[in-house]
Amino acid sequence: MRRLCRKFTKNRKDSGWIPKALLLGLATLAGSDVALAKTEELKWTHFGLRPLGMGNAYVAVADDFNALFYNPAGLARLKEWDGEFLNPSLEISSNTTSFASDMQKLAGSSSGGTEATLDLLEKQTGKNHHFAIGLTPHLIFKGFGFGLGLELATSAAFHREISVDLDAGPRAILPIAFALNFLEDRLSIGAGVKFVMRGGVNREFSINDIQAFSKSDESSSGGSETKLEDFVEGGSGVGADLGLLFTPIKTMEPTLGLSITDFGGTPYQKANVGGSSTAAPPIRLPSVNTGFSIKPVQGGRSYVLCSVDAHAINQPAHYSKKFNMGLEWGYGQIIKLQTGLHQGELTGGMQFDVGLLNLRFVTYAEQLGPIAGQDDNLRDRRYALQLKLLI
Repeated sequence: MRRLCRKFTKNRKDSGWIPKALLLGLATLAGSDVALAKTEELKWTHFGLRPLGMGNAYVAVADDFNALFYNPAGLARLKEWDGEFLNPSLEISSNTTSFASDMQKLAGSSSGGTEATLDLLEKQTGKNHHFAIGLTPHLIFKGFGFGLGLELATSAAFHREISVDLDAGPRAILPIAFALNFLEDRLSIGAGVKFVMRGGVNREFSINDIQAFSKSDESSSGGSETKLEDFVEGGSGVGADLGLLFTPIKTMEPTLGLSITDFGGTPYQKANVGGSSTAAPPIRLPSVNTGFSIKPVQGGRSYVLCSVDAHAINQPAHYSKKFNMGLEWGYGQIIKLQTGLHQGELTGGMQFDVGLLNLRFVTYAEQLGPIAGQDDNLRDRRYALQLKLLI
């Protein structure tokens, strides 16, 4: 294993052991016994922090701007307008923070070196690393709204056969939706069109790719070289979402929810970058999502909201990744506390809203294996923070 590491570092200038080890430390992954499984994140829409705090069980809730992404029918039940134009969010996984902390300690240690760095990288085999920044500006009224779900994210998982699953680049969903009430406001129906965009890299890089990149870095000739840009994909498209909410009685507000995102599938059209055409990302599959919510406690300004969802029930993913449960306690619009189960993992969240200050925090775990809970290394615990800076 160490010979393989040195094969990569041979004939390279020793400009620093940490950068070199970070670039070439993938070779250490050959010695791990972690079971392989390609990362699979079941992300059928732009996820919001409040829904994620509730276990992502939000299809039958849909009572704020997140209805634009989860269920447009919820717009018909808004009681007042709402707008946010600058609300940056930051998301990071616990694997990434712990790895960064270990690297910082190693950099400041007198005993640090290439071998110690490679050992540290070897411990990351099979673990997913995630970092994202985003914005969700929006303007919604009763029955109508539009917004933008923008995310610039990087996710990577290293495997024992010296390969890495890398998904990095911008994603955007811009929905424009409307909704109406029927049957004395018991039935709400909504629909929306959306512009979607995706770019970046989403593939598994093998040892051959890594070697090719290494040679390209060292090459001074103008010949044919393998570059990361050769694997970039990008495109845009237009899709449609449909939604329905039905509340038969007002007591405890039991509500059935149904949404169909990317109705009929949303294909991406290839993007042109610098006069050349990139590969188009895979089609966005239609997702049929159902949910049920109820408010067993409503007293004064406080309430308790319970919800349960089944997502992407028409897609060929294991049921353990589709089931979600949520619970929220709130006091008016001032404070909301959430918890739930997302793919079998506990979630938690908090939202504090007073005037110009709106702070949202959430923690949840994404199960990246084909079956939730199959491998601890494929459990990616994440933390996200969002702050509203302008109305």
